[in-house]
Amino acid sequence: MDYLARSDIWQSDEALKAGQAVPPTNQSRVLARFRQIFPLALFPDDLIVEELRIVWVRKDAPWSEEVISIIATDIASVDASVGPLFGRIHVKSLTGGPEILVDNLLRGDVYRIRCLVEGIALAARAGFKVDVEDLETKKEFLAKVGSVKLH
Repeated sequence: MDYLARSDIWQSDEALKAGQAVPPTNQSRVLARFRQIFPLALFPDDLIVEELRIVWVRKDAPWSEEVISIIATDIASVDASVGPLFGRIHVKSLTGGPEILVDNLLRGDVYRIRCLVEGIALAARAGFKVDVEDLETKKEFLAKVGSVKLH
């Protein structure tokens, strides 16, 4: 399969080459928000899963943050690894840009993150839109699309 990286900048460049107007896009709604466990991470990072992107707010020190985001169409793979209580998630980019690596997450959160991120990536690549106003219904649908049956 041929997966092109279709970030906002790439789409803007292609539209400008063709002489088309770039339509304004609505802001992406937050599907879920996750945070590292405090005693294990002195400055806990946040992982925000939105409809169109994944955002990692990395905190290095008090009042110091780094924000990394990957557009849904640019997600190459999602790796999840868990132990008895905690786990980590690793989201790789197709464009070779920044990667998201968050550890010290609860085991159940890691599985939910993986399902949601896989769901939005598959939906973005397939080009289908989930036109549901209810955010919970959309979250359940995307999690079901991205889920993997282990048994």
